[in-house]
Amino acid sequence: MKSNRDYPVISGLICGVYVFLFYYSNNFSAINSTAHLVYFIAFFIVLPSIVFALSYYAFGLHKTLIKYRQHLLFVLIIIVTATLLSQAMYLTLKKKILLLVLISSILLSIKMFKHYKKVLVFIALMSILPLVKCLIHMYEHTTALSWTTLADDIGNAKFKTTPNIYIIQPDGYVSQEMMESKPYNYKSDLYSWMEGNEFKFYDNFRSNYPASLASNASMFAMKQHYFDNMLMPTFELPNARYVISGNNSVLSILKQNNYHTSFIVQDEYFQQNRNPLAYDFYNISHDEIPFFSNDNNVKKVVLEDLKIAMKQNTTQPRFYFVEKLLPHHVKFRNTIEEDRAYYIERVDSVNVWLKTTIDYIVQEDTNALVVVLADHGGWLGLRSYQDMFTTKDEININSIYSNIAAIRWNGFLYEDVDTQLKSNVNLFRVLFTSLSENKDYLKNLEDDSSYNMYKENQFYNSVYKVIDTNGNVTFDKIVD
Repeated sequence: MKSNRDYPVISGLICGVYVFLFYYSNNFSAINSTAHLVYFIAFFIVLPSIVFALSYYAFGLHKTLIKYRQHLLFVLIIIVTATLLSQAMYLTLKKKILLLVLISSILLSIKMFKHYKKVLVFIALMSILPLVKCLIHMYEHTTALSWTTLADDIGNAKFKTTPNIYIIQPDGYVSQEMMESKPYNYKSDLYSWMEGNEFKFYDNFRSNYPASLASNASMFAMKQHYFDNMLMPTFELPNARYVISGNNSVLSILKQNNYHTSFIVQDEYFQQNRNPLAYDFYNISHDEIPFFSNDNNVKKVVLEDLKIAMKQNTTQPRFYFVEKLLPHHVKFRNTIEEDRAYYIERVDSVNVWLKTTIDYIVQEDTNALVVVLADHGGWLGLRSYQDMFTTKDEININSIYSNIAAIRWNGFLYEDVDTQLKSNVNLFRVLFTSLSENKDYLKNLEDDSSYNMYKENQFYNSVYKVIDTNGNVTFDKIVD
């Protein structure tokens, strides 16, 4: 601060480090790979430092401009930080706003250029909060997989029958009971169509968590995680993407039973952080996923990719996880009725897709065991995203968790082992019990309760049980 020297490179570093920490603190779980780290260090830190150094050097080559070097640094500190923040917050450059920031910073520099170091100190102080958040996320990820340890030896299960297994996940599709009651009040023809095609429905079924990452991580690990004792609980469960699209207990059991495995999804959401490849086939490769991903950059035609996957390794038993982002959850429009119309329109659309997909599977694969299971409910009835964390209304809670669950066993159901199947977390344990014909695995079924986060204050969420193992709506705080 007291030195007469200028520090262009350090200025670039401070601006870049702040935005780097800001971006990581808000997206850690989706970008915690080595490739992301290298890319974002280059983008947020190295590139601004070079810009500052070259610009400062260029001004020094001109006799007129050299005396405006500190003006330059003042302007660069503000405009570069604003530009990086625009990219970090919106994944695009807000050109009109940035032009206004540039003009304002030039005008301010006329009288305030000597204070550029104070602006740097202010930015450095602003970096403390995102740094703390990053450290918390790093700590949470160091123990992020401890909850996945299985309670018995189902990890060594040997199947006596090996059908081709299809897990079809229509995102956010509610159960028939929920669909035909408040606030949905709609009669979808899918349920009767599926019953006519030999699907067995599971009544009063529910997801264990309200959103895709937490729900699917629990399902593929065959374990409850209770949001993994996070210091700052959020839907971004640490390493959930690794458990879903990377290695997991389900995949390990399938592979030791010689299954060829396929992961087929509509977008890159589950693969954003480029987990090590574990499935034999992915319809989305790492090269297709941008580093600045809004989880909606890659769009795939799911049925066409499934058809491609079904032609591979036909000499082995095969497993397919197939996700379609319909009907999804509501978008919190102006009224609940508008949300309902939006949701129902998408139900009609996914019904066509489901019927076409199931027909194709059944016609092409006589050895198919087909599961249709949503990851959670449709959220209809909630008035905002934040309402998710505060509602105690029984109808709303059931809307969040009630999901479609049906299985076309195709003769592979063993002695009614599915009588205790009530929630997503126990799906694969029941499937593997049936295929291995070993009922001992049912002794370690997970608790079927459903969990959510509730806002204790502006800065902290606590974890609550909102539906107990018997299906009763409750509100019990989970204490570590």
